[in-house]
Amino acid sequence: MTTPMSAERFSDRFRYYRDQPQQQRGVQQLFEAISSTERGEEILCEQAPWALTYSEQPLVPAEPQAPAGGLDPRGSEEAGMAGPQKPAPVKPGDSYLLVNDRDEDMEAYDHTGQFLWKLPCLARGQGADTDWSHTNTDTPPGLYKLGQLYADYEQHPNPPCSDTAMAYGWYSFDLEELEGQEVKAGRAGIMLHGGGSACGWPGAWAAQQPLHPTLGCVRIHNADLRDKVLPLYRQGTVYVGVFQEKK
Repeated sequence: MTTPMSAERFSDRFRYYRDQPQQQRGVQQLFEAISSTERGEEILCEQAPWALTYSEQPLVPAEPQAPAGGLDPRGSEEAGMAGPQKPAPVKPGDSYLLVNDRDEDMEAYDHTGQFLWKLPCLARGQGADTDWSHTNTDTPPGLYKLGQLYADYEQHPNPPCSDTAMAYGWYSFDLEELEGQEVKAGRAGIMLHGGGSACGWPGAWAAQQPLHPTLGCVRIHNADLRDKVLPLYRQGTVYVGVFQEKK
């Protein structure tokens, strides 16, 4: 025995499948069902009080959908590099940060793969280049997502000098591994942050502080964390793909 939908559930399903084949089939079936009733002609009349003509009905564009298999916006610059083995499972509102340590930059894309911005970035440790298997070496390549946020700037925009303020800067995010790349390399605690102890104080707290290698985290300018990354984080999940030169 089937359970009939309520009017509210029927409306909800139409909104959910907007502009998809399921909705189009439903519209056709609904039209045929109404047409076959005694009052079908009255209900489907173009001049019905509840009906708007095409010229009066505004066109509402369909919401851009995420790629069916996930988002992998790598370009020719990442060819031959070590990086994520699977695409990011983005949905509307999510975004993707592509970190290329060879080019020393970070590119941002929305959930459809539309390019948003590009800025300077390091995913570099203090060990030998192309090595991410030892403590304090380069950031292990692979797919991450931004986890816990530590908004030090919002708690104290003009803090006293401290090791934490110098090392991490205005904002820092935990990077949650999605491919076991940290565990495989015997690493843990990888983050995205600003600052830089090598900048000294108050240089490490400057908006556009010099970028120095970390102990294996991803580093960008303090102001870019606030103005570029933070808005994406607060609107949805932010995935991060880190690319490194192969060993």
